[in-house]
Amino acid sequence: MLNHHQKQSEETINKLMRSGIELFSKQGYSSTSIDQIVKHAGYSKGAFYAHFSTKEEFLLRLIKEGIDFYFEDLKEALTQKDCDLLNTFKEYSMRLVNEAYEKGSSPMLLQGCMVSNELPQIKEKLILQMEEWRSFLTHLFQKMKDEGIVGSSLDARILATASMALFNGFNLQHFVDNRIQIQDMLNVFVELLQIQKPNKKDE
Repeated sequence: MLNHHQKQSEETINKLMRSGIELFSKQGYSSTSIDQIVKHAGYSKGAFYAHFSTKEEFLLRLIKEGIDFYFEDLKEALTQKDCDLLNTFKEYSMRLVNEAYEKGSSPMLLQGCMVSNELPQIKEKLILQMEEWRSFLTHLFQKMKDEGIVGSSLDARILATASMALFNGFNLQHFVDNRIQIQDMLNVFVELLQIQKPNKKDE
């Protein structure tokens, strides 16, 4: 059970994060100051620094927060015996696609990518974060290939990179034009995973 102080602390973090997502989405990461974030959330600068050391760390937390649950859930699924990996992957991925956008994590990831060239500390941490995600997906797709679920002849790591590219690409298009359905990404990717090599002799 969380005590009163922990509850307050969690509420402060959530309010600051919602404020950050709103302001970064509206005016961009570089044009938004910590002062604006705390003012918008109704706190002092001290409240921000009690939980985050820098604006860069804050952005990375916004990105991580709404995406990490997906990898944690999938890791758990991998440890279960007789788990229907393909359907679990589809179900969890659909939840990720919806939640990461609603919570603002996907738009924040796009922001992070956009500013990464001028901010080496963000670039460095994003490289590590994306590599962590990519490595896990590589492991997952390799396991699915070994079990004969994935018929694609593409290397598991290339599939992992492609899945992240589709996720980001659909998010970007949806961000610009919300008629683009992010959910369609999953159908495209499942098709890509299941591509079977045609038999040389069809008798």
